[in-house]
Amino acid sequence: MSGFDTVVGRIRRAMNSGATQEPTNSDDAHARSPVQPELAAGELRAQFAAALTAVGGHPIEAPDEAGAIEQIAALLHSCGLRSAALGAGITTDSASAAARLSREGFDVTDVPSYDGQQTGLKEALSSIDAGIVEADYGIGPTGTLVMIAHPARPRSLSLLPPINIVLLRTGRILPNLAAALRAVGPQTIAAHPMVMVTGPSRTADIEKRIVIGVHGPKELYVIIIPDGPAAPGSAVTA
Repeated sequence: MSGFDTVVGRIRRAMNSGATQEPTNSDDAHARSPVQPELAAGELRAQFAAALTAVGGHPIEAPDEAGAIEQIAALLHSCGLRSAALGAGITTDSASAAARLSREGFDVTDVPSYDGQQTGLKEALSSIDAGIVEADYGIGPTGTLVMIAHPARPRSLSLLPPINIVLLRTGRILPNLAAALRAVGPQTIAAHPMVMVTGPSRTADIEKRIVIGVHGPKELYVIIIPDGPAAPGSAVTA
């Protein structure tokens, strides 16, 4: 067993420890079994949306990818925003989204066009109203987003702009952290930074008062899209 498998196994056992029941037969003291069955995709989606709402995020249901782009445009209009930056899609067509938002009159920054110019990109993102990125995975019980960074989808895209808009496919909502780590895989984790986001940025001062948006986005919107065909030329992970 690899070191990665050992870590994932420990996480899985720790998560299951709170969802087990003591056996009634004292001779079988080590036989513990989970009491919660695996959730269906629709149940995971509902669980994720409820958990995201509980931590201050805003889930938005979209009927399909085109509907998700319409939701983004409507959201930017309703929030009075004028500029947005888009990272490369995983299963979605970010070029179509950029073109649609440009036709709506928004100032759109195409992150892949910077082609590794990270200094210039960070300067651009520091003045952008909204960062738009697709999540690699979501974790249902906590409403957490898992995002693997690479030059066309940098960490700064979900950390610098005050508004964070995230696209998430329903089939990528997983039941726990162990499943997410397994799906990402040890090679990707070793090669790329990984960001886990649970709600908008928050911090507490010495008096334990929670302040939103001090070290990251003030608002987090997650547009949940039903599974569909991947965008041409897109990759699941980088």
